[in-house]
Amino acid sequence: MNDTHYAEGITAQNLRAILELWEQMVPKIEETMQTIIEINDKLFDKESDSFSWCHLYELPVKDHINFNFPVLLQEDQMVAWCKQITESPGKITALPDVAKQVDEHFETRDSLTEEEIEAIRPFLHDYCAYFYSIQYSLLCLLYHGCFLNELIDRVRSGDDEALFDAIRIDPTIIGCQSVNDRISKARRLRDQVFLDKLRKMQSGVTAKLKQANFQQMRLIFRILSEAGATRLSNDQLYQLFVEELKLYTANSAGGGVEKSLRKFADTYMKQYATT
Repeated sequence: MNDTHYAEGITAQNLRAILELWEQMVPKIEETMQTIIEINDKLFDKESDSFSWCHLYELPVKDHINFNFPVLLQEDQMVAWCKQITESPGKITALPDVAKQVDEHFETRDSLTEEEIEAIRPFLHDYCAYFYSIQYSLLCLLYHGCFLNELIDRVRSGDDEALFDAIRIDPTIIGCQSVNDRISKARRLRDQVFLDKLRKMQSGVTAKLKQANFQQMRLIFRILSEAGATRLSNDQLYQLFVEELKLYTANSAGGGVEKSLRKFADTYMKQYATT
C-alpha cells in the first residue's frame, strides 16, 4: 500500500475508505426516502403533512451539520462521535469507523417504546427536514464540489451562476430569502435573460455532472481542501486518481490525461474549506 500523504494525515487508503463508505450510504439514503414516502400517512396527519427545509440552507455548513436528535440519541453520544471526527486528520478519516458505531448503536438498541414514539412525534418535521437538506447538500458536493449552503451564500453576494447550480440540485431553494429576492428583482426588471436561464435550470442536473467517477473526484478534492491541501502536483494527481483510486484512466478519450486532471483539480480544488 502506498503511504503517500496527499494532505496532512490523509493517504489513498483513507480516501478509498471514504469512497467505500459513500457507496454504502447511497442505497441507504434512497431506502430512507422511499420509506418516508410509504409511511407518510403514519408519520403525519393532514394538519402536519406540510413542511420545508430550505431555511437550513441559509445556515453556515457547520451549524447545518451540527443537529441534535432528541430522544433517538443522547447528547453525550453525539459529542463522543463528533470528537472522534474533529480530532482525526482532515476531520474526515474517522468517518468510516464512526459510521459503523452509529449503525451498531441503532442495531443493538431496543425498539422504541410507545412513550418514546410519542416523545419523538413533535420532532418529526425537524428530523425529515434535516435528512432532506443534508441529502441534497451532499449531492451538491458531488456535483459542484461545494455544499448547497455555500452556493446560497454566494447567491447573497450576487452570484447568479450559484443560484442556477443550486436550483438544479433542489428547486425548493426558491424559498430561501436571498434566492426569492433575486428572482423577484428579475421579475420586476423584466430580466428575460435571467428568467429564461432559470427555467432551463429547473430541468435538473446534467448527465455530465452525474458521472459517478467525476462525482467521487469532486468529493476527494473537497476532503483534501478541508484537510489543508491547496494544490496537488501533476504527478500526485496521476498517482492518486489513475493509479491508486482508479477513478480516471490513462487512456481516457481525447488523451492528455495530465492536462485534464490539472483542469479538473484547478476547477474543484478551490477555497471552499469550512475549517
